[in-house]
Amino acid sequence: MSGAEGKRIFGLDILRAIAVLLVLIGHSSQHFQPPGWFRWLWSGQGTLGVEIFFVLSGFLIGTIIIRLARSGRLHTSAMVWDFWQRRWARTLPLYFFFYLLYLRFDYLGVADLGRTYPFLFFMQNFAWPQLPFFQHSWSLAVEEWFYFLFPLVFLAFAADERAYRRPLLATCVVFIAGPVIGRMLVLGNVHDYEGFNDQVRMVVVNRLDAIFVGVLLALIRIEWPNFYARLRKFGFVGILGIIGIALYLALGVPGLIQHYWLMSLYFPIMSLAIAMSLPFVSDVQSLGIRLLDSFVSYTSKISYSLYLGHICMLTLVNSLLDRLGVHVQGALMTMGVYLVYAAAFYGLATITYYYIEAPFLKLRNDSTK
Repeated sequence: MSGAEGKRIFGLDILRAIAVLLVLIGHSSQHFQPPGWFRWLWSGQGTLGVEIFFVLSGFLIGTIIIRLARSGRLHTSAMVWDFWQRRWARTLPLYFFFYLLYLRFDYLGVADLGRTYPFLFFMQNFAWPQLPFFQHSWSLAVEEWFYFLFPLVFLAFAADERAYRRPLLATCVVFIAGPVIGRMLVLGNVHDYEGFNDQVRMVVVNRLDAIFVGVLLALIRIEWPNFYARLRKFGFVGILGIIGIALYLALGVPGLIQHYWLMSLYFPIMSLAIAMSLPFVSDVQSLGIRLLDSFVSYTSKISYSLYLGHICMLTLVNSLLDRLGVHVQGALMTMGVYLVYAAAFYGLATITYYYIEAPFLKLRNDSTK
């Protein structure tokens, strides 16, 4: 993962690699017959992985936007358009590629453009449960609306080119308080975890606060560096919080649906724990094993491709096994299939990174020279 200046920050690479691996392992563990402890520990961890992605995105993209605002380069519609173009060049080509691919290879079956066209505009889950297609794209919709709305709301608050701190704080307050209120309004109709997932967790207007916790941390880092340095000393609290959340997920989120306020504050608590760990983890420069460092860096680099493409590979591998008449039975055989999954995940992600992501990134960077 890169910082705002384009330099790779290994500590943030660690977090992004952990995030995408939690998603990959979590989804894989729901297939066939893994050891009981394996499914118990990992099947729910994709939720934590996505929340890490959100906070990281807020921290890194927030850093870019804040620095643009401080230098007066985010105070006109032309400047905002330039920001959007750069973000869309980074995210949209791969997203649209996989959208087309999932029309044929989605695990829910073949889909068609007439039913799935809202996905072209990231409207599949804006204020309602997501349509039954390309399910994991819900988090991409949250991210894209963040990119779109953040500069617009900042512009609405910014009185002139010299104003940036108060408008940024006001923008963060709007996007942190708004989703919390939104969740509180719909939680009365939630009676089980499936409803919580569909009506709260995967709905754009109810989830933008997770990203803006990262933005707020970026603002603290830039505007109040001494306070940010103090937060670094308490990074272990955030790490312990993340471990506690992982265990809570493994236990099946006991009591969540029965407690209104816990449902309301569940995601902010998760986001705050991740944010508290970030200043500490950012300083990590190596895990002490060169091969492990290389794996972490590469996984982070292709994480967007891994995230978007892994469901396709799950579907294809499972379909191939079925056509070959292979009956996966027992834990040992299941773990062997998981190794095949891993090879398929990384194989497709490598291809899509180098032939779709990287060329558009180069084109974007060349256009600014």
